[in-house]
Amino acid sequence: MREFEAIGELAARAANPADPLHALLTAGIAQTSGLHPASLERLVVLWGQHWQRDELQKALRRGLHGHARTFRPVGRVAIVAPGNLCVATWQAIAEALLVGNRVTVRPGSGDPHAADNFARALRHIDPFLADRLEIQRFERGDRTAWLRWLGQSDALLVFGGDEATGAVLQLAGQAQFVGRVRLHGHLQSIGVLSTQLLADPDALRRAAAGWAVDALLADGRGCMSLRALWLVGAIDDAGRSLVRSTLATEFASVANELPAGRVDPRWQAQSQLAIESHAFAATVSGERWLERGAGWAILGTQGPTAAALGPGARALAVWEATDARDLQRQLTPWQHKLSTASVALGADRAHVRDLLERLGVHRTCAPGAMQAPPADRAPDGHVPFSALVRLSDRA
Repeated sequence: MREFEAIGELAARAANPADPLHALLTAGIAQTSGLHPASLERLVVLWGQHWQRDELQKALRRGLHGHARTFRPVGRVAIVAPGNLCVATWQAIAEALLVGNRVTVRPGSGDPHAADNFARALRHIDPFLADRLEIQRFERGDRTAWLRWLGQSDALLVFGGDEATGAVLQLAGQAQFVGRVRLHGHLQSIGVLSTQLLADPDALRRAAAGWAVDALLADGRGCMSLRALWLVGAIDDAGRSLVRSTLATEFASVANELPAGRVDPRWQAQSQLAIESHAFAATVSGERWLERGAGWAILGTQGPTAAALGPGARALAVWEATDARDLQRQLTPWQHKLSTASVALGADRAHVRDLLERLGVHRTCAPGAMQAPPADRAPDGHVPFSALVRLSDRA
């Protein structure tokens, strides 16, 4: 299929920072999105490595198993693109193009260049395929433009917060849209460390280094970014001290490789307030601890969790659970709101994985791989290519 050849080649060239197409894909994104160039480069290379032809074929087999010769494109796919990470926009576009659709994208306000850059890069490889991609720009409050755009579409993919996805869905109803719908709302991601691993300092160090990447890459702005880490199992003061010092060492090291970019000032202010409040509480309570350096912070709490997973924006919350059952109790408020769990587990592996499944976590991975999802993953819990194809039963 020409789509797989073209997008596979595009991804392979994106994975090579020396390729001119890599520069074309990333042009202007750091300046407008606020991503630090080091984070942008890392994200693009990771995306390119995981979206090459063999990986795309795995996605096709997973999503259309047994129907590879009987599916048809659904038609015209409208994508309300995410505004936080360019690679998320590229994944959505590529998935819809791969199965033969025409694609029309409304860029996210925080990432105005990702879709255009993808279209320009694709045109260098396959102009015919690039002609099936168009960019729609209109103001968020332009109801007439929304209704016209949605009324011309056969499928709708919406990325954004829950309020934003709900608003688009309401507009789709007003446009009498009766096509396929796939919503990608607000999600967060966590890590889980079995305290059994504290007996292996090297394993703990490797996990901590991976979690530092998961939390600091792109300033933690993605739904697959590490927001909070749970220590599961018995732990004493010596164990806490080991976790604390190991995390701090690895965060300081990774922060040099992935410096802070520019994030939404409101989010930054909220995060800073949470850090300062935690710092004050740590001075009066032995149940809290704080480590911080240039552009990062780790907020530790002994005992049950608070109302929020963690502040994000390069700040990691560390919580404790006595066992898998306690972890489930603490995470229940976020059931079906968790994207990815990065895990480093011991003998309790089966119990923890089972509870993450019950909580509706879409994907588990090793530390350091949270923002490097394979092409055949279930995007936000959807089967690959769901809502993007028609299946026909023919004799």
